[in-house]
Amino acid sequence: MPPQAASLFASGQTGKEWMETILPSLWAELCTEFELASGVVVLKAEDEDSFYESASFGYGEDGFYYSFLNRGSAQWETLMTSREPVFFSGKEFPLFGKSTNAMSIRINAKESIGFLLVEFEGETSYSVLALLSLFAEKIGKEWSGNKPPTDHFTPKDSDVSYLYFRDKIPNLESAVQRFGSERLVSIFGAPGSGKKSLAKWIHLNKFSGAPFLVVESVPDHFGKFEKALQEWGIESNFGSLVFTNPEHFSLGQQQILADWWAKSGFKGNLFLLGDSNASDEVLPEFVQMLRKNPVYLPSLNHLPKPTFSKIIHSIFQELCHDQNRSDLTLSQAGEEELLNRIYRENFVELRSAILSGILTCRTKMVDVPDLLAGRNRMDIEIPDAEDLDLRRGIEALERQKILLAMRIFSGNQIRMAKALGISRGSLQYKMKQLGLM
Repeated sequence: MPPQAASLFASGQTGKEWMETILPSLWAELCTEFELASGVVVLKAEDEDSFYESASFGYGEDGFYYSFLNRGSAQWETLMTSREPVFFSGKEFPLFGKSTNAMSIRINAKESIGFLLVEFEGETSYSVLALLSLFAEKIGKEWSGNKPPTDHFTPKDSDVSYLYFRDKIPNLESAVQRFGSERLVSIFGAPGSGKKSLAKWIHLNKFSGAPFLVVESVPDHFGKFEKALQEWGIESNFGSLVFTNPEHFSLGQQQILADWWAKSGFKGNLFLLGDSNASDEVLPEFVQMLRKNPVYLPSLNHLPKPTFSKIIHSIFQELCHDQNRSDLTLSQAGEEELLNRIYRENFVELRSAILSGILTCRTKMVDVPDLLAGRNRMDIEIPDAEDLDLRRGIEALERQKILLAMRIFSGNQIRMAKALGISRGSLQYKMKQLGLM
């Protein structure tokens, strides 16, 4: 072993300091000394269920990416459970080098926390194999010392972010009480103010386990609408049927829904979710439905500042947990930035802003620049399972994956495109279309 590598091995640094300062240099020294074509150390990130490149050698600007080692693949499962080195033939697997073979060693620290992989021409010697195995053990030891005990946020309520908001809805308690007998609630509020979330909360509190069917649009043809109502009624019977934007229903659609509700014998519940309590043209019987048991939701910007601050931190914790970023905190300046914005789409816009900041943050604290970077990005989250808007769901998924790749590969588009399985041109086109460039 060369003197430089030996001195690095003998360094007194440990834990996180060793991982950040010694590991990259020592890896480069070892790969150079053993005349390896290229090599990478991939480790599980602290407090996350994600794997990142911790040290690399010989890959150039393109960086490493082995598609056959995607999480969940057969090769991944073999590698992450093997006690012995795993070899990959260059004739069988798409390696970085043109005439190389590869060997990979799992890194263990009471669990599989990553691997090291090297490419070489011909065959590798037993001494190289032994030293790399010792190096993998060293990494596992230092990685374990890099993990201080932490208290993870564990949400007890899937919609905990709306708890403080519900306390500010003036007539909610009486409406929930009447819901038991009326089986009907009309919920009015600005876009993104949580109408659907509130309807789901009411439904789960009264009829947990029963069907909850959301209808985003209804047929213009009256005969098709009548037939659809029959089918929706069967599917959601004894559960809840939810219609959005009833203020946009035509007079004919209003009449059909009012007649069906009064005469069909439907034994379930009905939610009408609208942005206002009346349409331009409205039938008297439809007005009676809308006003029978109404709930009016305030906009986020009309809430008291202490309540709004609690909502922001609750959503921040929830999304950090969902993205395996429980190590993040929100700076005071970041909180002020979120508090002072105008949210025309309320929870949708707020959650998108926070999630964008989480996904683009490259430190341990989400600050104003992270939140400003994603200010114009909307619909980052995957829509609810009840939403049938396929286009919006695809765009949200693409945006989320691209933002994740941006964080993992520090914005390197060549490496992002390779990991996402698309060309660099396609990546740039999608980023422009999704407002990420």
